[in-house]
Amino acid sequence: MKRVETGITGLDEMLGGGLPDQRVVLVSGGPGTGKTIFCSQFLHYGAVQQNESGVYISLDETKHHFIKEMQAFGWDFQELEQNARFNFIEASRLRRIPEEAQVGRLSVGGRELGISNLIDMINTTIKKLEARRVVLDSISGLVFRYPKVSERRLAALDIIDALTATGATCLVTSEVQSMGDARQVQPEEYLSHGVTVLQTLKTGERVVQILKMRGTKVDTVPRPYVINESGVEVYSTQSVYQV
Repeated sequence: MKRVETGITGLDEMLGGGLPDQRVVLVSGGPGTGKTIFCSQFLHYGAVQQNESGVYISLDETKHHFIKEMQAFGWDFQELEQNARFNFIEASRLRRIPEEAQVGRLSVGGRELGISNLIDMINTTIKKLEARRVVLDSISGLVFRYPKVSERRLAALDIIDALTATGATCLVTSEVQSMGDARQVQPEEYLSHGVTVLQTLKTGERVVQILKMRGTKVDTVPRPYVINESGVEVYSTQSVYQV
């Protein structure tokens, strides 16, 4: 199986060399666990070290804030964009489409319109840039507009299918409100090819665990990680037992 290096120290060792090529992997975690940094590091490494163009689709953050925050790690996404190796899609407005939207004289479901518009953005931008790496941050804002689990599952399936069809290696973030026995498994976890969970323990220690990765053997032991001036660094030889 072809591997795609993430550029995250220690994580590629856990993955046996990197993410499986052309797969959609979910990165779940609560606030402050570093999901955006994790995914940005993946894109920056691909653009700078592998000459692979990337796309960041944001449903939460503005382009201005993203570029400014990533500069703290020495990642100049503005320069990468100027060199046609990066594109930022600011899609937060899709979360604000009302339950019933107007298209011409027709009334359509706002939730479905949001998903449809997102898929159009994905296809158009990735094709134009010939992107090999894609990040969607985050899927929660769209799928949780659906009250029924069955509806959320279909919405997540549409998005994941669209990302898979691009042929790029994709990371999709998802918000987790609780961990341990209280954590509710969301539909996107079943539908994604892989699931990686980021967690902050009560002690303040951060832990990463690969819950699944279809078609390949990975290290599923919870491992500590830190966020420093270089980004995310995983201690792949250390174990954490109380998670």
